[in-house]
Amino acid sequence: MLNYELLRTFLAAGTAPTFTAAAAGRHISISAVSQQIRALEVQLGVPLFERAGRRVRLTPAGQGLVAALRPAFVQIEAALAATLADHAVVRGPVAIGAPRSFGRVWLHPRLAPLLRAHPELAVRIEFDVPSALERRLVDGALDLVVLAQPAELAGVATQAIASETFVAVASPAYLRAHGAPRTRAEFQRHRFLVFDRDAAMHGPWWRAAFGGRGELPATIVGEVASLEEMQALAEEGVAIAVLPDYLVAPALTAGRLVVLAPDGGARRPRPARNTLFLGWRTSAITTARLRATREALLAPGPRA
Repeated sequence: MLNYELLRTFLAAGTAPTFTAAAAGRHISISAVSQQIRALEVQLGVPLFERAGRRVRLTPAGQGLVAALRPAFVQIEAALAATLADHAVVRGPVAIGAPRSFGRVWLHPRLAPLLRAHPELAVRIEFDVPSALERRLVDGALDLVVLAQPAELAGVATQAIASETFVAVASPAYLRAHGAPRTRAEFQRHRFLVFDRDAAMHGPWWRAAFGGRGELPATIVGEVASLEEMQALAEEGVAIAVLPDYLVAPALTAGRLVVLAPDGGARRPRPARNTLFLGWRTSAITTARLRATREALLAPGPRA
């Protein structure tokens, strides 16, 4: 296989006015230029230069090789420069996936300063459930994802980024119509909205409030795969919902929802918390844009 450096030296000698100029451009000695060209001629079995009096000039074969190599080396040098810039300059696309409700609150305070600092960076955000996001990460469709638990698929590294606390909430209208539950048995008899049959938030809240396994409520009046819609229905007095505290905070402040506490708040159960993680492929090429985005998302910032 031909040595790339021999070709570079030949192209420099074939386009420079003298071997001295070619040597200066390659930052090597004149004798090194001559030796490398001779080595290339031996490998090819073709003379590339000939002496004409005191001058050295390209043979027809050398002229043809220069004409063929020049555009190719322009492309090669451009590709090498782009590759180096990819690892040194924060620019280009980064695809991020996150659960919608958490991502809407957590991402923008971190991405806004990143995008202001790096105007050539282009961020694309996708919202989906964590299990789908992790699969898209492994498939290469996403670069960074927010997960609701440590990675389940091979080849994914994670780091904890936040903790969300779940609270049971109901509207004042619901409590007037159905009463405020206090005991485990009373909560079990009430109407509930859940995200899905897995009761991803209800289960941890129930275990924290009452211990034991997270029992499904007896009366599930809605399975709603949208936290915002769950909240809207709870505010309308449809049922009790267990939701992240950051999501319902404005509604609590405005009095549209009320936090329900076991035993009417007479005791303080342990908080129902869930840790969220940032995930990325362990085999991914760590470009400057990926490093900068990952560092921005891992940096301490406003609480979700």
